[in-house]
Amino acid sequence: MTNLFLNLFSEFLIFLKETIKLIPDLLKVWWYLGKRITLSLYSYWKTKLFYDKIFFIFLFLQLLFAVLPWFHYEITFFESKESISLSPKLNSIFILISLLNFFFLGFWKSSWTRIWFFATEMVSAIIVIWGYLEPKRTYYDFVNASEVTTQITFYLFLGSLFFAFIFGYLSFKKEDEVFLHSH
Repeated sequence: MTNLFLNLFSEFLIFLKETIKLIPDLLKVWWYLGKRITLSLYSYWKTKLFYDKIFFIFLFLQLLFAVLPWFHYEITFFESKESISLSPKLNSIFILISLLNFFFLGFWKSSWTRIWFFATEMVSAIIVIWGYLEPKRTYYDFVNASEVTTQITFYLFLGSLFFAFIFGYLSFKKEDEVFLHSH
């Protein structure tokens, strides 16, 4: 039994020693990959029209604010207050729509992605407005609505949704103008 533990310990030490030896090579590989990805994203960024760049930024912000919590409330447990941040019940819908819009429209555009974008942005806007009017049904259901405060991230999500819609429209319009002038 003792021999087994000694063998396991020595194997673990050998594994640890070999792993530590690989760290410099792993760092070099990650540095190389990070540099290549950053340079290719930068060269891709330079090819984009102005409205596309702004549109891309707002799509990213929409994704970021969809992931962050929108609401805040305090609850008292045994005479100590706890501060809790929470996301809406339908948060997965906002995250999925934002994620798909970011990747579809940030890196690949076609006629169907335009329809997808405007349809999903309008669905998001309807759900957000409906949730604002009926938060207990759409956003949270287990807390007292009067104890919940809306965080700035909710309004930033709304703003990014609105500006992504506007700059998406402008970006598509500019692409159509460029396409018509080139043909």
